[in-house]
Amino acid sequence: MTPGNRGLPRLCRSCRGLNIAVLGCRCRFTVYLMTRRLLLPAVLLLGLAGCSSSTPDDTAATGEPAEQSPEIEVCEGFYEGTGTPLAERAENARAALGAGEVEAGASYSEVNALEQRISELGSEAPAELASLLEEVNTPFTEAVAAVNEANAAEVPEGEEPQFPDLTTIDVSGSEAAQAELESACSDAGYGA
Repeated sequence: MTPGNRGLPRLCRSCRGLNIAVLGCRCRFTVYLMTRRLLLPAVLLLGLAGCSSSTPDDTAATGEPAEQSPEIEVCEGFYEGTGTPLAERAENARAALGAGEVEAGASYSEVNALEQRISELGSEAPAELASLLEEVNTPFTEAVAAVNEANAAEVPEGEEPQFPDLTTIDVSGSEAAQAELESACSDAGYGA
């Protein structure tokens, strides 16, 4: 330490012009910081690599098939999935449509998201399950179409489009199709 820097640590040539005297030499600090930042991800990565859930030998030893049938995958997507299962969401949305609880805002957003997700699942499904999913999705598709049509209608300037009455949409066919889907999934071996 030199008498001119009042007890502050000496800085290397590359750090002298910087205002980092409190931290010490920027070079040492940078090495320390980078070591700390890289050490944790490296340890986590090594830990995850050692904790794989199964190997090809494990599946052969347990007798489990390497891949599930497309029917089972679709059924899992409808009855399980992330968050609230699509089956439960469909039941709730049908009840909300019938009770007139679907309005512009969060309740309609849920119906719209549900319609998109069931359509996506149906596009990946085998033919029999795809047609059942389409029937389950029919009231939600009609609701989305009605709202889109109302939004596209000409309204006087400064006014909002009128939200359509969605209580007129028949949901009974969707309920029956969901019961058939449950039976088809059971026949395909889902839940066994």
